[in-house]
Order: sequence, then C-alpha cells, then structure tokens
Amino acid sequence: MQLLPQRLYTRMLLAITLAMVIGTLGLSFWTAASQSNQLLAARLQQAMLLSENLAEGCAHPLALEDYAALDQYLRHATGLPGLRKVVATDARGVVLTVFQRTTDTSAAELADGPPALQVPGTATQATQLAGTTLLVWQPVQAGGMLGWLQITYSLEEITQLQQQIWRHGIILSFVESLIGISLVVLLLRRPLRSISTLSGFARELPQHKGATVPVESSVTEVQDLGASLNYASTELCRIEQELLELNRTLEARVEEEVAKSREKDALLLQQARYQTLGELLVNIAHHWRQPLNNIGARVQENAWLLANGELAPENAMAAADLVIQDLKQLSRSITGFQLLCKPAVPDETVLPSDAVKRSISMVQDSYQQSGISFELNLISEQELQGALQDLVQCVLNVFTNARDAIVASQAATGRITVTIARQTPDVLCIVVADTGGGIPQQLLGSLFDPYVTSKFRTQGVGLGLFVVRQIIEQRFNGTVTAENQDGGAVITLAIPLKQGEV
Repeated sequence: MQLLPQRLYTRMLLAITLAMVIGTLGLSFWTAASQSNQLLAARLQQAMLLSENLAEGCAHPLALEDYAALDQYLRHATGLPGLRKVVATDARGVVLTVFQRTTDTSAAELADGPPALQVPGTATQATQLAGTTLLVWQPVQAGGMLGWLQITYSLEEITQLQQQIWRHGIILSFVESLIGISLVVLLLRRPLRSISTLSGFARELPQHKGATVPVESSVTEVQDLGASLNYASTELCRIEQELLELNRTLEARVEEEVAKSREKDALLLQQARYQTLGELLVNIAHHWRQPLNNIGARVQENAWLLANGELAPENAMAAADLVIQDLKQLSRSITGFQLLCKPAVPDETVLPSDAVKRSISMVQDSYQQSGISFELNLISEQELQGALQDLVQCVLNVFTNARDAIVASQAATGRITVTIARQTPDVLCIVVADTGGGIPQQLLGSLFDPYVTSKFRTQGVGLGLFVVRQIIEQRFNGTVTAENQDGGAVITLAIPLKQGEV
C-alpha cells in the first residue's frame, strides 16, 4: 500500500509543511507550558500570602468567638480576585462558616457545607492542586491553635492563557505552511521542469542511443544528473556496438569451447576405461592363477603316469575331462572380461542383476585375498535401456572405491552389499554399501568431480566416481548420490525405467 505520494516535490512540500507545523506547535506548547508554570508559581505565591493575611484577620474573631464578625470579614474577603470559596473551622475541623462565589464578578454568598472537615495533622500551611483550582489549608493561630481556613482559588485564567497560545500557534503554523509551500514551489519550479525533461530523455534512451540533452546548470544535482545521462547515452551506444561485434564471433567461440569440453570428457572417460582395464588385468591374474596351476599339475601328473605305464587307457579320458573343465572355466572368464572392450550398444536392454553379477565374478577372487565378501539383495528389478558394459563399468568403479576404503581401514574383513530395488514405481536403484568407514565430510559435496580422491583412495587418480556420474547421467538419464551410513559409504545409482515397463 502506497502511503506517501510518489512525486519527489510533493514529498518535499509535505515534509517542509510537517516540519513547520510541528516546529510551531512545539514552540507554542513550550511557550504555553513555560508561561503557565510561571503564572502558576506567581499565583501560588500570591495565594499563600493572601491566605496568611486572611488567617491574621480571622484570628481576633475566633479568639473572641465572635462568629458574626468572622462572617462579615470572610464575606468581604471572598470578594478578592481569584478567590472562589472560604471555609472556616475550629481547631478540630468543625465547620463554622462557608462563603463562596462562582465568578470574579459575582457576590460572595453564605453556602452550606459539611459539618466537619479532615484538617491537616500539623499546624502548617498546605497547598493542593485539583484541576483548575488551588486549595490552601491555612492554620489560624494567636498564642495557640484557633482553627483552620480552607481557601479555594481559581486557575481558569491559566487555562485560558494556554488555549490562547495554542490558537495563536495553530494560526501561525498555517501561515508558515502557506509561506513555505510558496517558497518551495518557486524555488523548485525550474529544477522540476529539468528533471521532467531528463526523465523523458531517459525513457527514450534505448531508441536514441548516442544522443544528448541540454543540461540545466542552476542546480548542481540536476546538472550532474543530466551529465550522467548524456554519458550513459554515449556509453550505451559504444557498448552496443561492442556487443554486436562480440555476437558475430560468439557462436564460433561457443562451438569451439563445447568441442573442447566434449573432447576433455572423452579423454577422461577413456582414461577411466584404461584404469578399469588395468584393474581387470590384476583380477584376471588372480582369477586364472588357480585354474592354470590345476592344469599344470594335472598335465605333469598324467605325463609321469604315462611315462611309467601307470595311466590306463580307460582313465585317460577322465583326466583329460578335468583339464578341459578348467579350460572352459578360463574361457568363460575371458568372455566376461572381453565385455568391457567391446563397443557399447546404447539401444540394447540390460538387467541390473546381470551387470552386478558379472562385476562380482570379475573381482571376487582378488577381493577375497583382502578378506572382502559380497552380498547381493535382489528385491525387484526391470530391464533398463542402455549398454551392459557401461553399467558393468559403473558397478566396477564403485566396487573399486569400496575395496580401497575397506583396505585403508585396516579391517581384517570387509563386506560389500549390493541391493537392487525400486525407489519409486518408475525409478530403479542399485545401492552399493561398504564397511570402509565412510566418506570424509569435506569430500561429500565434491565427491563426483574429476580428480577428487581421499587419503584412503590413493591408488587411483580420482576419476572412478566422476566416470560413474557421467555414464549414469548421460547414457542412462539417471542420478548418482553418496552418503555415510552405519560406518560405511553408500553409493546409490538411480536409473529411470524404460517407457512401458513401469
């Protein structure tokens, strides 16, 4: 809600007017209060002296108990200016006589009053302000305590003085406001006209770039504003020309940078692929060592038996079958290892459990050497759109990070748990959890950036999880997240299901 006017000069007029009115009213209030206090002090002093004189005049009639003389004296005294009421009592507060009048011009009259009053406890003069009246208790003494006078004075003239000062202040405020508004309008007329011209120029600046406007020099601020607008006009024209020139070459530069970025990502993926193949070569060595040892031992044993004539013909085929079984096992394993070397087929479908099982079979033997076991929980799954070798590479990279973490934790045994389940009806998740102690808190935000590694993953170069994110996001349209849970790291690959498979 707009409480103030939007135009500047209107706000200035309003501010100046309010300042004048507030200043004048404040001065009037201060003047009224000051003069009222002075007049009240003078009236109080006058009332105290008058009360003492009245007490002296009442002392003789009270001493003689001449109440007629007392009435005559008080009737005459009540006619003094400002005095409204006089009550005379004895020393115990019993009312003897009451005289009062309503105005300064009216006559004093005998009035009814209460039979007794509560008089002060000490024989000293006491005053009390009550609205527009002043009440004075005056003891009457003549060798002893004779009685009391309760005298009421009017303070109406003080109130009238305050009201008169306020009226004059309001009138003066109105006159000052008119004068101030007239002066402001007179002084701001030319600057406001210049500001209006500059505002129109500023609104049309996009259509008249490079143009200038005459500057009003009577007011420094307006002159500076005009000079700034002229400078902005010329600078806008210059910058527009530079932007036009930049736009001519921007498209080519963007294409060049995009090509460089794609080339860089391709190199990183290739580097990660080589790193994964290097890991697989180690696993091949572990995977083949036992079958090759078995084949060598059986060949030596059969050769010795054959040389000594102890190998019966009927036993030769059985011995050959054992060797053939080991060779078939090697053939199956090399077929699995060849998967990562084949070109990816993006339009094929893959079962997540197939990719996980192939990955486990490739590394299980070498991981067992480090005391690491696998656990697969297949809750629910559906076919995914993508290449099998891409998903296998992602799972292998996550396994590698989990293994390095478990080895670095120096635990005697470790476990890698893989869970396949639907996160939502249209999203399938592959969750890999390890017992390697978790990810350092400072790395959680940048874990999937290239070349990010931790102190317990020093064997690689920090590309494993970066490649996982690139493949899952670009080729499977999914997401990758990492968190710490139950003393280990949890990597979640969330991949949307194919259309029609939900």
